[in-house]
Amino acid sequence: MMSDMGLRRRHAPRTSRVGVRAGVVIALAVLATGCQAGDPTDDETQEAESAALRVETVSGADRLDDQTRTELEGEVGDVLSDYVVEAFLGTFPREDFVQSFGAFTSRAARDAAGSIEVLTATNARDATAIRATQLDARLSFLTQRRAAYAGSARVHFAFDATMDDGATRPLVLDGRIMLVPGDDSWQVFGFDLTLDDGAPVDAETESEDPS
Repeated sequence: MMSDMGLRRRHAPRTSRVGVRAGVVIALAVLATGCQAGDPTDDETQEAESAALRVETVSGADRLDDQTRTELEGEVGDVLSDYVVEAFLGTFPREDFVQSFGAFTSRAARDAAGSIEVLTATNARDATAIRATQLDARLSFLTQRRAAYAGSARVHFAFDATMDDGATRPLVLDGRIMLVPGDDSWQVFGFDLTLDDGAPVDAETESEDPS
């Protein structure tokens, strides 16, 4: 099964590329922290709470009862929230992003490590803080005999990175994450994602004649 098809990294101001039931909301157990050099409160930790992860099932759960659907949303939501925390949140500046792929299958984790600039905030590693501003996941499941045997999450994850000069830089991850149930929890086996990392676009490139 292919896992890294269609990965692209994009720079601002270009836009990113782009399945109802009531879903679940999962609060992330992390705060984006940091302080700016020269700020009179350098010795104090400034905290900004990240947006909660919103998960809803949009297709494939017609044969599931409400309790089973809610449990599935919670289980997949836990996998997605762990990924978000490890890949984009936590303490900054930071260097280590490999832990982001703990819920990936071994093959998907290898592919993800090779595309780490798309799947994590590694290009904003020098930020003083990053917080989530929008975390939406729409789930689709493949079911049989009232049980789900595969699923996918159409995600829109948006973040604000505060850089060391005080400027704010947006990061937006869009696309699809594919999952299967494992022995203890759901696992990511594939992904088709695009990252707009908010990096400045070369002026010469922008001024080129498209013809």
